[in-house]
Order: sequence, then structure tokens, then C-alpha cells
Amino acid sequence: MIAEEVKLEAMDIEDERFRISEDLDPVRLEESLRQIGQLHPVQLFRGEHSKLLVICGFRRLRALRKIGGLSAWARIWSASECDALAALHIAIWDNLSHRDLNPLEIARALASLKHLCSVPQETLVEKYLPLLGLKPHKSLLRGYLALHSAHPQIRQMLQDGRVTLSTAERLSAGPRNFQERLAQVFERARWSASAQREVLDLDEDLASIWECGPAAVFDQEEIASTLKDERLSPFEKGHQIREILYRCRNPRLSAAKERFLSERKRLELPASVRLSPDPFFESARVRVEFDITSAKGFRDTAEKLQRAARNPALEGLFRLTNDG
Repeated sequence: MIAEEVKLEAMDIEDERFRISEDLDPVRLEESLRQIGQLHPVQLFRGEHSKLLVICGFRRLRALRKIGGLSAWARIWSASECDALAALHIAIWDNLSHRDLNPLEIARALASLKHLCSVPQETLVEKYLPLLGLKPHKSLLRGYLALHSAHPQIRQMLQDGRVTLSTAERLSAGPRNFQERLAQVFERARWSASAQREVLDLDEDLASIWECGPAAVFDQEEIASTLKDERLSPFEKGHQIREILYRCRNPRLSAAKERFLSERKRLELPASVRLSPDPFFESARVRVEFDITSAKGFRDTAEKLQRAARNPALEGLFRLTNDG
């Protein structure tokens, strides 16, 4: 391989058609270049009108430009040596040789293979998904291609770990106005991975029931008010919004749960005693559990259960499970 010194101004660094890396500004790379200079040549492609396009080395070139560099060592590939697909292969393998790609980088690579190189779907599934560490399923390909067009806020939240890959894919599959609105919602409220799935499922159900767009569900007055409440932490907002969505989606079940908790409170049982109704209030089954650490604790708990057995509220508790 023959490398030569090439002026930065001769390169079209803004043309990112072969770019794979998501993070283009690693701080330590700048310091490395200051201390010991460029260790590896960047790869360039002489494209249309003799433009020098970057195949790989975007981060090195950006860092060189930031520290005032005027040139870089480069290997230049001619059109006769390398077409767009071969150049993209170089970019992909250059990255895979020393690290795993993150989801956004995988999405970018697949989108480039599809749109820049016109690689057929079957080849993307059978050849490139395994190459990138994924199982060869069409649904995975669809998800990653959708992720590539995700709203910038969604991309950033995925990078920061605030949303899961599954959530990011679901959000990015929607229209732009949906992505923008949901990005705002997820910016203000936080949920665990399982809660994110539940919130999006409830959103879809309510959009169908209310005959509106999924984004409009979060404009419901109580939800909008919760999102704006500066007294609440993001996780507190998330918990409240999840409860509101559930209550709106399951009004009968939600009302039954509230009545059960009210009757449970009237029994005046200690916190160590847990009463759990049938999850869907379809039977009279009530599960009773308690934790004790001594004989005295057992006797005290048994005494309180006996008092609860004489409390008229107990009849109401079982009437709720029967009536729903």
C-alpha cells in the first residue's frame, strides 16, 4: 500500500456517503495526534470530477482540522480499483477490525449498502446482517433501516441509553411528526425497558380507540399537565403517565383496582401483609401473603388478620372481585 501526503483542502470531508462512525469527535484522538501524529493513513476514493472522497478516517481528519493540521497521509483508491460497494466494504471492515458497531452505525452501514450500492434485500439479510453480528431476519433489517432515519433526538437518546433499541426502532418507524412529539415526551419522562414497551403499546391501543394519531394521545390534558410539572422528576412523570394511559385504556379494570385498594386500606392491615386480587378481577380469588421473623411476629400478624376478618370491609373486598 502506497500512502501519500494530501492537503486537507483537497478532500471533500463533508461528503459522508461512506461514513460508518457515529461519534466523530473523540477527544483523546485530538490529543493523540498532537502528541505522536498520524499513525495510520486515511483511505480516500477518487470520485466524480476527481473529488477525493473519504472512505474511512473521518474522525482523524476532523481531529487534524481542529488542531490546525493542513494535510494527512492517505491511500487513494482510483475508480478502476474500487467502486462504491468495494469502498463501503473497506469502511465497514476498517471499523469491524477493532471494535463492534453500535446500533446507529449498523443502521448507517445497512442504509448505505441499500441506497448507495443498491444491494438487494435478500443479500442484506443473508450476507450483511450476520457480518454485522445480527441474525438474518427481514424484520431486523426493517427495524435498522427505520432506525437510520430516526429523529436526531431519538438517535441521541439511544446513544445515551435513555431509550432501548426496541423503543428507538418503534419510534423511528412512525411519521416525522410522531417522532418529534414522542422524542419530546421521552425527553421529559423516563421509563424502564419494560415500561417503555407498555407505554407504546397503550399509546397504540388508545390511538385506535380514540381514532386519533398516536402522537395526539400525549396531548390528553392530564398527560400534558404531568409532562409540564416541574416539581416531578422524569421517573415520577413516567410513572404517572403510565398510570394515566393504563386508566384510560382499561377504565373498568382501573376502577376495580382503585376500589380494591380503598377496601384494603379499611381493613387496617400492616404493610407486611399483602393482599393481591385476581389480576383481571375475573374470580373471587384473593392471595394473602405475609412476612414474619419470629413467633411473636406470627402471633401479632394472626391477631391483626382476625380483626380484619371481623371488619365489614372484608365483604366489600370479595364483592369487588366478584363484580369487577
